[in-house]
Amino acid sequence: MKFNLFYISPELILALGGLMVLAVGLAARRGRKLGIISPEILSLAVLAGALVPTVMFFSRAHVMKGIPQFVLSGMKSGMMAVDGLAVFFKIIAILSTAIVIFLSMEYFKGLDFHRGEYYALLIFATLAITMLAASTDLIMIYLSLEFLSITSYVLVGYMKKDPKSNEAAVKYFLYGSIAAAVMLYGMSILYGFTGTTNILSIAESLLSYTLDIGPTHILFLATLFVLVGFGFKVSMVPFHHWAPDAYEGAPTPITAFLSVGSKAAGFAVIARVLATSIRPDVLWWAPLVMILSGVTMTIGNLVAIPQMNIKRMLAYSSIAQAGYILLGISAMAYTPTALTAVIIYIFIYLFMNLGAFTVVTLLSAKLKSDHLKDYAGLIRRAPIHAVALAVFLLSLAGIPPTAGFLAKFYLFLAAVNAQDNQILWLTIVALANTVISIYYYMNVARLMFFREPASLEPIPQSRPLNFVLGLTLAMTFIILLYPRPFIRLAEMSARIFTG
Repeated sequence: MKFNLFYISPELILALGGLMVLAVGLAARRGRKLGIISPEILSLAVLAGALVPTVMFFSRAHVMKGIPQFVLSGMKSGMMAVDGLAVFFKIIAILSTAIVIFLSMEYFKGLDFHRGEYYALLIFATLAITMLAASTDLIMIYLSLEFLSITSYVLVGYMKKDPKSNEAAVKYFLYGSIAAAVMLYGMSILYGFTGTTNILSIAESLLSYTLDIGPTHILFLATLFVLVGFGFKVSMVPFHHWAPDAYEGAPTPITAFLSVGSKAAGFAVIARVLATSIRPDVLWWAPLVMILSGVTMTIGNLVAIPQMNIKRMLAYSSIAQAGYILLGISAMAYTPTALTAVIIYIFIYLFMNLGAFTVVTLLSAKLKSDHLKDYAGLIRRAPIHAVALAVFLLSLAGIPPTAGFLAKFYLFLAAVNAQDNQILWLTIVALANTVISIYYYMNVARLMFFREPASLEPIPQSRPLNFVLGLTLAMTFIILLYPRPFIRLAEMSARIFTG
């Protein structure tokens, strides 16, 4: 088995760092520090250590084109690959987890909970995302996906004394188990048909068939089953039912993690499998993805309208956002540049969605409520946070001058460049859904700016949350005002498809 320690150093740092955080947490009981070290500080240090070699990969052109790792004898490629797509999603995973740690500092402040185990699980979940993004073998994909799922189940139910948290974890686990079983069945069909689990070898095996003479019905069934597992992870309709309950019952920082980190992992593996394994010239999967995209964004937006709990509302918003990203995935069947648009969208989504959850975390921690009525008159109790939340909601809706406008512009442009009537109609549906989303996003702004608050008492500030708020708010504008470096980053990350 061939591998290079430098190319898998982010995973090694996360694995060893997670164990160190667990050990420090066991030594530091009930808020006491082990010297100057706390689980929070050590967790951030571990993430920073993993980020350094990950960023270094971008400066090496041969790495961005793809370096196989864990190559077994007789295999043309390895179990994992260090390439542009993997490096990008590793950065997404590390950044989102770092922000979630800052959110957790405030959310769990004063609560008696097992800090070491909590932050160790976050590190291990990050490790699972980095492994999943780099996986080039069906077995590795399955193991990484289940590793991420198991840690996510525990984190969702981490508030053991909260009935909603327990209910959310059980529902998440049951849905996840069924989705994983169906996905594994689809993978077994692919293995039985091609005789290999390596996705590049599967592609080579399938290239011997054409759309006319190939066993399209078998491949379609296998692809559909595999998409069940991936679709569960990205909360794609009709595999989305777990999301609202899990988002509402989970601790708010974990809700933020599920909405960005976990979702990004799902789209990473969808893009890799559809781009390199089940290619459009073997199976024309674009209509299937387009149908799932249209249904997902429509149901997500329509059901978000009557929600009175902001975490449930953002859950359905997250479902709708998955539908938009699936529009870009379907465009990949027509043009390679669509993957660049998908990557830009996910990168911008990281900041605008985590920014919104920063404000939600503050109110959840200080007011002990996630009901929309408690956002009434927020401009008079926390003016900076009210304005920031309005900006993030505008960005999620794709309204200028926010980065969300750039995200939707590139996504819709990629779909239009496909020059196909079916995807053009889907783009029109996406535009209509964008208009629908403005209604419930701006309803929150209406409550914050034009309703009288139940109390005029100022909401106490939090330094960790203010830091995150400043970072996400700045990036929401910077990416639009100076987009070229980020577009270049996306283009480098999309080389898996183009070259």
